[in-house]
Amino acid sequence: MNSTTVNEDVLLQELNDKTAVLMVPALVYMVILMLAGLIGNVLVLFFYGWKSRPSTNNTFILCVSMYDLMFCTLSIPIEIVDIRFFYNFPYAGACKVMRFINYFAAIGSAFTLIVISIDRYRKICRPFKNQFQQFHVRLACGMSIPFSLFLSWPAAVFYTSVPVEVSTDDGIKVTGFDCTTTKEPSYKIYLFIFNGFFLFIFIVSTVIIFTMYALVGKTIYKHQKAQVKHTRCKSSTGSHVLSHNNMSDTGRGSSSNGTEKDNPSSTGSNNHDQIVQNKAKDHVNVKTIKFTTVMFVITIVFIISFLPHLALSLWRAFRSTYEGETLDGAGLVAFQIGLRSYFLNSAINPLTYGFFNPRFRAFFYKRFCPCCKRVAELHITSSSSGKQNAILQLHPQSSHSVE
Repeated sequence: MNSTTVNEDVLLQELNDKTAVLMVPALVYMVILMLAGLIGNVLVLFFYGWKSRPSTNNTFILCVSMYDLMFCTLSIPIEIVDIRFFYNFPYAGACKVMRFINYFAAIGSAFTLIVISIDRYRKICRPFKNQFQQFHVRLACGMSIPFSLFLSWPAAVFYTSVPVEVSTDDGIKVTGFDCTTTKEPSYKIYLFIFNGFFLFIFIVSTVIIFTMYALVGKTIYKHQKAQVKHTRCKSSTGSHVLSHNNMSDTGRGSSSNGTEKDNPSSTGSNNHDQIVQNKAKDHVNVKTIKFTTVMFVITIVFIISFLPHLALSLWRAFRSTYEGETLDGAGLVAFQIGLRSYFLNSAINPLTYGFFNPRFRAFFYKRFCPCCKRVAELHITSSSSGKQNAILQLHPQSSHSVE
């Protein structure tokens, strides 16, 4: 090892340390996402996997959470190392593993969210058709693995530790290493196809998901509008019947009872209509709407969190120069955070489950805040009471417990 090499290594180390200080906001951001996602998704897996009864909804949540946990335990730690050693990441194997996992988990999550949107459409818009059973949901979640493997393996080929020339403050050129797409000219066309294909898949998936949820939202809106109209008509009819009965009782005594007995078909018809109405209401109950809302919010967060990453990835693919040379200061920090925007989805999802599920919030309080046990019990009680009232409003004749 000659003195030139030693001096270059020292200069590279100094430049790397200086950049690490600049990247503190990005490092803090990634650490927060990692810890929040790790704790949150472990709790989600434990609660929906062991503390809740098996159901198709819970299986979907477990599937999405497992992909999120993969991000937080495997991808983000390597990303933190990559940011810390910004100009000196010579670990080609770690780079390939990290990028492959990123694509694998993202594709698996997207595939699952598409299946969920189709399930929501069938359950709400086509309630009397065959629905997804537990076997079908588990099969779909299992199929997401080979599907993701098939689409994500090129990432392990295109991404590697690439030698890059960077300049010190004195203008001295030194050679560092960055985990990015290969700069080999022969791969340029394949990289263009690779990025273009995923952009196309992203657009198609987004259109499918928004179409499904638009139809679902339209159906729910019509149902709620009809429910309000039915309630008003029932109230108006009840008042009219009460007034009529009072007049009948005054004028004819108990002749109304005789009329009811003499026309049993009227009672049978009313009972049949009530059964049909109750069956029509069953598929758009409070629980169905709530789970649909949760999945819609998670899907929106997923799409929004990927937009900065896709835009910056395309920008980087079309530029021949290294971003470390063209960006500096706050711009470089913002670029690094935006390039990893999709990790936000993995940390926010557990918060979404907790926001819409008071039982999950109560479970969290009991585990991490024993003094909040009373608050947790109040959450469960208020949730059960609200659900009971909602069901009774949908089914006035029902007095069964809500579960």
